[in-house]
Amino acid sequence: MGKKLLGSATIKVDGAVYKTNPGAKIDLGGPVREAVKGSSTVHGYTESIKESTLECEISVDKDTSLAEIQNIVDATIAFEADTGQTWIINSGWLADTPTVNEGDGGKVALKFCGPPAEEMK
Repeated sequence: MGKKLLGSATIKVDGAVYKTNPGAKIDLGGPVREAVKGSSTVHGYTESIKESTLECEISVDKDTSLAEIQNIVDATIAFEADTGQTWIINSGWLADTPTVNEGDGGKVALKFCGPPAEEMK
């Protein structure tokens, strides 16, 4: 029997559910390792930290405040998968200014960043 695979996600910012379009993605962030190479062998690696990012596209309706979205800082941002998994970015912020597109639901691409995401069980 096949197992359910991730098909969709719900994006929440401080508990508010966003009207997202398909294609939301999260980069969990965390340690990034880079090889340290010698002349004839790999000596080991160095480690640095990478921020988490959550990218999604929302549809705009009359109740959508882009000014409020633009001012998102120190927020709890959740990526809730339909498989039951949830990843949380604590103290997250909106990285880029929102740009609204005419037609096709007034799509706005959003990119949130923060410390490495935590998986909730």
